Amino acid sequence: MPQTKFSSTDLSELRDQLDRWRQSQAGATRLPQALWSSAATLAATHGVGPVARALRLDYSKLKRQLPQASPRGWSSAPPTFVELSPRQRPPQVTTGCHIELSDRQGAKMTLEFPCDPATVVGVAQAFWRRA
Repeated sequence: MPQTKFSSTDLSELRDQLDRWRQSQAGATRLPQALWSSAATLAATHGVGPVARALRLDYSKLKRQLPQASPRGWSSAPPTFVELSPRQRPPQVTTGCHIELSDRQGAKMTLEFPCDPATVVGVAQAFWRRA
C-alpha cells in the first residue's frame, strides 16, 4: 500500500486527504502517525478544538500529540522587568492608567483603572503567572 503524505499547512487539504484515507480503509484502523503529526502542527497554530472538529478527530488524542509546554506555559524564564511608561497627559487628568500586556504565546490584556503602582505591578505579575 503506498504511503500517504499529509499536509501540515492547510486544514482543508489535510481534511480531504484524511477523507480519502478513511474511504480506503476497511474496518477499524489506526490513523497513521504522519496524520497525527500534521494535525498536531495545525492544532498548534489554529487550536486543538477547531482542528479536531474539522478533521473529526478525538480532541484528547489530538491534544496529546502536541509538544508538551513547560510548567505555567513559560518557554523560558518569566519576564523580570516590567516597563511602566506614564501617558503624556495634562496634570489634572492623571487619575487613571491604561495598561496593555502581552505574553510570548500571544495572549493580550488591556486594562484601564485608577493608577496605583502596586496594583499595576500586581496585575502584570498575575497575568504572566497564570496557568
